[in-house]
Parts: sequence; C-alpha cells; structure tokens
Amino acid sequence: MRVELTADQQQLRNTIEKNLLITKKWNEMDREIIDEAFLEMKVAAHQLHQQLTPKPKHHRYMIENRGLQPEDPEFYNHIHPVEDLLKYLDNISANDDPIDHTLGQTFDFNIYTSRWGHYDRYQITRNAEGWFLKALSYQGQCAMNGEGELIRALEHDGVAYPRNFGSFLYSIWYRAQDEGLTYDEVKLMLDELSEWISQTEKTAPRHFQI
Repeated sequence: MRVELTADQQQLRNTIEKNLLITKKWNEMDREIIDEAFLEMKVAAHQLHQQLTPKPKHHRYMIENRGLQPEDPEFYNHIHPVEDLLKYLDNISANDDPIDHTLGQTFDFNIYTSRWGHYDRYQITRNAEGWFLKALSYQGQCAMNGEGELIRALEHDGVAYPRNFGSFLYSIWYRAQDEGLTYDEVKLMLDELSEWISQTEKTAPRHFQI
C-alpha cells in the first residue's frame, strides 16, 4: 500500500528524488553541487518524515548502521536511508525486517587440528548475544565475531587460524538476521568458514616449530 501524500508532501518527495539523482553522480560533478544536493535532500527527507503519521519505518540494520534514530535531522544525510524512505512511500511494508529463522539454531563448526590430527566437532548456537560454543572440552558464550570461548578454544589447541576470520563470522550473524537466511544458507557459510580455518591450519609450516 502506498502512502498518500498531500501536494506539499509530494513536492518534498520531488525535491528528494531530484537531489538523490545528483548525489549518486558524486564522482562526475563539483563538490559544491554535491554538498548542496545532500543538504537539500536530507532537509526535505527529514521534513517529510516528520510530517507523516505513522512515521516511516526503516530496517533495523539501517538504524544501527547510521547510529541515529530516523527522527534525527542527520539520519537522512546518506543515500541509503533516503532510498529506504522512497521505498516506504511506495509500499509501507517495503522495510519490514525479515523473520530471523536461525536464532536459537545449532550448527556444526568442525575444525581440523594438527595437535590431534583430525577434525574436532564444535557446535555453535546462534543467539541474541552472538554464538554459544559447545565442544568436548570447551563451552561458553562468544561474541558475534567469535571473541570469547571460540577464540580461546582455537588458541588452546594451537590452531593457526586466519587473522580476520572473526569479521566473516560477524557478517554471517548479521546476514542471517537482516536477510532472514534459512538454516541451510547459514550452514553453507559456516562450513566454508570452518574449512578455511582448517585449511589454514593444515598448511601452517609446522616444521618451523621447535
């Protein structure tokens, strides 16, 4: 269902759309023109937002990424929330957050360790705080990037893991939430990530160690 706009509100929308097109050409136009377009765009978007009842809805991740509430005058000082506003005007359900299918679901996260010469079965449960790890000798809460029990388990077993694997684990957690990924979709990503860790461990130059 579309949002019915008054004549004045439609004029604000026209202003938003005109300046949005300009801001998307930031690499083709003078900085002064882009800055002016951003200013006009965010002011018009904020004014339109404030005039509407109920207030336009935005994705949860959009609010988190901006670090601002939609009622803040600076919230629309960015292309993406402005695009979401226009989508909402055309369809009030456009920015509804998807169902989080895998919250509370448990996944195998099998890691090869040279110390034992085989894959160890880790299990991680996706929860509101991140991941809960359960393994033979380790159990406890981890952050979304694995900080906590998962990192401690890997380091205790001397696993050579990619330095930035935590950023990928973090992305999997948020993609599961923001895109409403299925169990199989999350499992596929986690399997790929755990195998990357395992291959890093397998190819570590152990013969250098004393």
